[in-house]
Amino acid sequence: MPVSRELFRAISSSFPTGVVIIATLDDHGQPKGLTSQAYVGLSTEPPLMLVSIDRASRTLPALQRRRAFVINFLKAGAEDVATLFASKADDKFKDVSWDPSPEAGGAPILRGLSLAYAACRVTEIYDGGDHVMFIGSVEAGEALGGTPLMYYKRAYAAWPEERPAPPVEGTS
Repeated sequence: MPVSRELFRAISSSFPTGVVIIATLDDHGQPKGLTSQAYVGLSTEPPLMLVSIDRASRTLPALQRRRAFVINFLKAGAEDVATLFASKADDKFKDVSWDPSPEAGGAPILRGLSLAYAACRVTEIYDGGDHVMFIGSVEAGEALGGTPLMYYKRAYAAWPEERPAPPVEGTS
C-alpha cells in the first residue's frame, strides 16, 4: 500500500531545493506562470530540462498549447513573488517586470528576480500521475549570478553564501 499524502509531503519536504517560476504565454499572448521546485537538468548533450506541472494548475493549458516556457531560477529576496506565483491570483504578472524570450515564443524572462533562466521549447510530454512532465530543449539562457532562493520544510531561505556566476561562452 502506498504511503499517505501527508507522509509523501513530509518525505519530499525533507530535501531542500531551489525555487523556480515556470512561465509561458496563453493563446492571447498574456503571461502565465507558477512557482515550482519540480525542475531537473536532464541532459547536457543535447541540453534538456524537465519540469513537472500539477494537472490542477491554471498555467497547464497555456503550456500545453504554447509548447514553450522559461524556467526562471529565483534569487534570494524573491520570496514574495514566489508566494504570489504559488497562489491562485488572477494577474500574477501585474506588478512584475519581464522581458519576452524570442527563443521560447515570447515566454516571460524575470531577469530582475532570477539568478539564471533557461528558455525552452517542448520536445516531449509525459503523464506523471497528478502531474504532466514537459521535457524542453534549452534554446537560450543566461547565468546572472546572485544568491539562490531555497525552499525547505515549507519555508524560504537564502543560500548561505553568494557565489558569482562563472563566465560561460554562448549565453544570450
